[in-house]
Amino acid sequence: MSSKLTVCGVCEYRKINKPSVVWCLECDEGLCEECKEHHAASKGSRNHSIIPVSQYQKLPSNILEINQICPKHDEKYVIFCRKHDCPCCRRCVVETHNDCKEIDAIDDVIRNVKSSNAFLDIEQMLAELSGNLQRIRKDRQENIKSLIENRAKIENEIQQTRSLINNHLDKLQESLIKELYDVEEKESTKIKNIISSIQENERKILETQTTLGKIKQHASDLQTFLALKHIQRDVTNNEQFIESLIKEEKMNYVSMSWKKEKSVEILFTTVKKMGTIIILDTRSGDATLTNRKNKQAQIMVPITPVPNINDLKLTLRQTVKALTNDVTSCCLLPDGRMILSCYTNKKIYVLKIDGTLDFTLQPGFTTSHIHFIEESQKLVVTSGNYSSGIKIIDMKSRKTEKSISVGSETYGIAHKDGKLFYNGGCCGLRVVHLDNNAVTQLVKGPLSLYSSIAIWSNNLNFINNDSVTCNDLQGGIQWKFEKKGILQTARGITVDNYGRVYVSDKESNSIVVISPDGKETRLLLATINGLRKPTAVFFDQRSNKLLIANQGNDAFLYDVSK
Repeated sequence: MSSKLTVCGVCEYRKINKPSVVWCLECDEGLCEECKEHHAASKGSRNHSIIPVSQYQKLPSNILEINQICPKHDEKYVIFCRKHDCPCCRRCVVETHNDCKEIDAIDDVIRNVKSSNAFLDIEQMLAELSGNLQRIRKDRQENIKSLIENRAKIENEIQQTRSLINNHLDKLQESLIKELYDVEEKESTKIKNIISSIQENERKILETQTTLGKIKQHASDLQTFLALKHIQRDVTNNEQFIESLIKEEKMNYVSMSWKKEKSVEILFTTVKKMGTIIILDTRSGDATLTNRKNKQAQIMVPITPVPNINDLKLTLRQTVKALTNDVTSCCLLPDGRMILSCYTNKKIYVLKIDGTLDFTLQPGFTTSHIHFIEESQKLVVTSGNYSSGIKIIDMKSRKTEKSISVGSETYGIAHKDGKLFYNGGCCGLRVVHLDNNAVTQLVKGPLSLYSSIAIWSNNLNFINNDSVTCNDLQGGIQWKFEKKGILQTARGITVDNYGRVYVSDKESNSIVVISPDGKETRLLLATINGLRKPTAVFFDQRSNKLLIANQGNDAFLYDVSK
């Protein structure tokens, strides 16, 4: 495979050894500088996609080894048979698939595969599997900690009981202590074996996630499509592994206790045993696992591509009367209530479904941006300035649960996998780790103040004045949109279920939608629709509703359809 990548395929066919500099994804071969020019000029190949060989080599070896040509007939795949779930060349169709009715052109099947729901579904399943394995590992580690605490408590009780009996019971005590340690060791060893298996699966999931990221950047559509098949099988195996942990009761929470002999208190001289170490295996573990299978039907490849932004339709559902003149952020709760944060009056308004006031929160500082974490029912609030940092409010008790000082400005914010990603103003894009409040740098360079960020899948979208950038969660740029005149002073940003990005522009009084790849844009709403300095926008992915809040005017709630 390495020689295939480094040697020009055309020259090699002509018995000439010249190094390749680019790789043609359609021809599946490398080209030298001279052949590259001929390839670009030829009518049959001028529209082919080529990338530098150095980039193509970044793909994992198992992906590079995927055959993009029919191994039986040495011809290009032209058809995908849905009945047999396999790609076919022209001769395959004639020989073995002539009676199959569910066939499609391979070009139609693989079009937009990297932005399809199938690709997103694999990404989300891998993230879910990784999260589940982490939670199980932590739960098992907590069980070991609990066993140690149980052992310490029981040991203390045994020592207290021992002090009441004669010295000749020392041997019985030592025997019981040994039994206690033996039982603890035995059960801990079982759990450690489970943790070892979990960590191995975590490692494999991480490798697969890394592979998927590289596929997304460098693989051809066909390679991506075929690789998804392999990855899906690995995902299924990991799901079965987690299900086996539950089915075989390896997730049951193990605890220890001991039972004191009644005869100890009645007749010390006749006691043969101080007690018995008991394993309590009566309740399930505390780890909460997520399972997308129970939430929706499994999405199989191939899947319908992302709808074009020109097909998107908005229907005004509700107009919400303005309660203040300084709205900077907004969101929708799962029950349909709306939340508006207002900067200078230091208040957060929670509105009922009909738009009337439900209650008000006062965090005690300027309230810049908000983000609702559904799993924990917490509201994250940023202050904008340096002094107050970030606060986390429990929406059930309506009280501040945690304050985090981050040493920078804090504006737009989003949450994913126990981390808070936020716009740090002059300090750039930063991350707070909620387990220890540690702050790390994601993207250097100043960002525009008062602007939002939004996370979708493993992409983070953020605003910087008149541009929108899409990064991965490690800080790598996926695309950047910066066409002059379309955005002037962007403020709010949100993403729908297809990865389409919605941006509110304060100065131009407009809402713009950008395609998931950042290449296309469309003006959705403007002044004629009632927009007056729109500063905040939020897409609710459960209900397909778009909430738009103007700085000092009414807010609007739209239904969004393809």
